[in-house]
Amino acid sequence: MINKEISMIMPDAHLIEINRNELALRLKTERGYTSPQLEACKNRLLDVISYKCAYIRIPVDLSKTGVCIFDFAEVQSRDLYKNLSGCKEVYVMALTTGIAVDRLLARLNVVSQAEHFMTDALSSAAAESFCDYVCKILTRDTKCVPRFSPGFGDLSITLQKPLLARLDAVNNLGITLNSAYLMTPVKSITAFMGIKGNKNDEEGL
Repeated sequence: MINKEISMIMPDAHLIEINRNELALRLKTERGYTSPQLEACKNRLLDVISYKCAYIRIPVDLSKTGVCIFDFAEVQSRDLYKNLSGCKEVYVMALTTGIAVDRLLARLNVVSQAEHFMTDALSSAAAESFCDYVCKILTRDTKCVPRFSPGFGDLSITLQKPLLARLDAVNNLGITLNSAYLMTPVKSITAFMGIKGNKNDEEGL
């Protein structure tokens, strides 16, 4: 990797446990619902899914009210500003389940609407579960605030462009943007996670 500042996380698919609550929400079923068809869809998904995350740890300047200044963009967002309050650094991340998932969904959309629905729910839940996995790794040694993504609150989705460019997401993750700032592969996530400090810091310092 040319840019050594960018770190990568690429776990084996079976290390990520798909969150049952997230899956139930997307399937519109009770938590713990399963069926032979759902399990078959899950196994097929695990055969093609390819988890990749790129992230950086950089300073954030919050000296201007309602404005978050990063080394790649000056962002006007009161919601992100509030989320990052008290932080001097931030993790900036992008992650994906890989283009093979998009291809699987496209094929199932033609072959079986039921299996497409289940696999779409599974892959969305998998992406969120992977994001939780990444955040857990990053918070082993740091105290962080909850992650915050473009498109939430008043944080414009147009921020995807400079954020992904900063992470060299095309080369590192295979993520591209269309004219509406939507990502391909579809099951991809970008986020900020503010850092309050290191866990080994003494209280009050």
